[in-house]
Amino acid sequence: MKRKLDISDGNDYLKFLTREKDISDQIINHSRSMITIINRDYIYEKANSTFCNAHQVVLDTILGKSLEDVWGRDAFQNAIKRNVDLCLSGKTVQYEATFITPKSGKRHFEVVFRPLSVEPGKITHLLAETFDIDDLKTTKLAVKEKEEELRKFESNLPIGFLRCDPEGKILYSNEAFLVIADSSDEMAINKMNLKNFYIEEDLFELQINQLFDSHTKNFGRVYLKNCSGKEIPCRISGFLAFNASGTPAYIDFAVEDCSRELMLENRLLQAQKLETIGSLAGGIAHDFNNILATISGYSEMLHDDLPKSSDLSEKVSKILGAVKKAQSITNQILTFSRHVEQEKVLINVAEVLKETIGFVKSSIPSNIVLLSRIPKVEANVLADPTQLFRVFLNLMTNAIQAMEENGGTLSVKIAAVKREFVQHELNKDIVADEYVLLTFKDTGEGMDPSLVGRIFEPFFTTREVGKGTGLGLSVIHGIISEMEGEIVVSSKKDKGSVFSVYLPVSKSYSFVTAKKGSRKKILFITGNKYESRILSLALESAGYELIFISDDRNFAKVMTNIRERPDMVIYMSDSKQIKPEDLVGIFRSQKIHTPCILITDPNLEISDEKLLNSGIIDQQLTKPVSLKEIRNAIQELLR
Repeated sequence: MKRKLDISDGNDYLKFLTREKDISDQIINHSRSMITIINRDYIYEKANSTFCNAHQVVLDTILGKSLEDVWGRDAFQNAIKRNVDLCLSGKTVQYEATFITPKSGKRHFEVVFRPLSVEPGKITHLLAETFDIDDLKTTKLAVKEKEEELRKFESNLPIGFLRCDPEGKILYSNEAFLVIADSSDEMAINKMNLKNFYIEEDLFELQINQLFDSHTKNFGRVYLKNCSGKEIPCRISGFLAFNASGTPAYIDFAVEDCSRELMLENRLLQAQKLETIGSLAGGIAHDFNNILATISGYSEMLHDDLPKSSDLSEKVSKILGAVKKAQSITNQILTFSRHVEQEKVLINVAEVLKETIGFVKSSIPSNIVLLSRIPKVEANVLADPTQLFRVFLNLMTNAIQAMEENGGTLSVKIAAVKREFVQHELNKDIVADEYVLLTFKDTGEGMDPSLVGRIFEPFFTTREVGKGTGLGLSVIHGIISEMEGEIVVSSKKDKGSVFSVYLPVSKSYSFVTAKKGSRKKILFITGNKYESRILSLALESAGYELIFISDDRNFAKVMTNIRERPDMVIYMSDSKQIKPEDLVGIFRSQKIHTPCILITDPNLEISDEKLLNSGIIDQQLTKPVSLKEIRNAIQELLR
């Protein structure tokens, strides 16, 4: 039986109090938290061993010291005093603080102030209990950083993530899914059902059933419709999660917009198809050229044998004209199939584009507006200037024809772009660090997607029968491909089309130009000023010295002067300076035997045929004339 303490026994009572104090001191000193007692004067009256060990101080150096002495005036006034005063008013105060400890440096603590009443009815002290929460705080910060990292990862990925209940109601969606859904209202999306985005709702039900069977499923490519009603090809995967009782809890979906992937696939298929068609067309064109060469050869021999005044001679001339047209078509096919190598020189794209725009503006219909933005772009490319002119002219002509009925706007732009941009847009091997991007945008009738995939095929045309051969865009494709460039088209029915041409910039090309005195002189009797300027640029780049005349009198003066007489004459059939009959008259009256090249349109005029039969023309070329074609003709005649 326990002995009852007799408080009348003073010695026993004193021993009891001493023992109780020792026990309480041991409990306080062995506590993992730092404990101190502070009076109303902000003086430490008691501190446990944990507090002293943490701050590496002796108990005697703490007791009797004020909070301001221990923690400094700024910390006391700005952080501690307010909480102490609040506690001494009777409230328990809890807050987090950061202390610099001698042993561990900067650490995080949770501090709790509890009011103490030593005298009845009066708060005289406070109990301060400080818990080291640095490890917990560090863990929380690490978790928060990880969550932020995962959030950024989720946000930056171009993949839509969303969580749905087992019926498909959206519970959460990330920003990427909002972009795919074409919506900025996250609250509205999170009230919708995923099956509302499916074109076929039965397909969604089927996929949900598959998830219940396999829990995880990759559904491949599925067409969804966004909030604007636009159909978008998406790759979809799903994961079904269960709760502790084994009941389906939610479904996580990953939705990836694969429009760009599909576009690149279609472009690759188109390139492969065009390559196949090109190989076939190129082989056929070569065979046709051999047959045409035979027809042309025998026709020329027959023409030479017949009297000039004979009706048969005129009929043979018609045959030769038809052969020329047929050869022009086969040459276009060979250009498309890249069986004809271009003669390339270094040329400024912007200059050729300006010339083409000037040419088009002179004949553009009044209901069509041509807007051009041609900044000073010092971008030189290796190209045949006449072929490049042909590319730009054909693209602008097609755009104008698409707007003939209702009118519209043709916008032409040029810009220099870096290889990274081209790599992203084209997803192909890049041959240069910089490219020239030329954009031709019209507001015409546009095309269906089924037509866009075929427009570069030879003989394919959207125009009426008898209007165009269908070779224009296929030839353009061949010219640009030969330059290691790329042409891309996007079009919407009744909205218009955009043709984007990427040409690699050449910075390290150089060629040797002959000295002025040693260059061959060519008298160039020009026609259309824009075509003539491009052809002049091409010939000068090729190293020839060009002479120009203003009228027939000037022509006669040049040709009769032995020192000034050129090595060759090039005559364009649409020349306004000298008429064909005047040209023939001067050649015959002055007995001139200088080689002469005639450049005509595909459809020969009567005057052109008379000029061909005059005997002064040594070589006929049909527009459009490439630099390689005219150089070969010049070199052959000069030999």
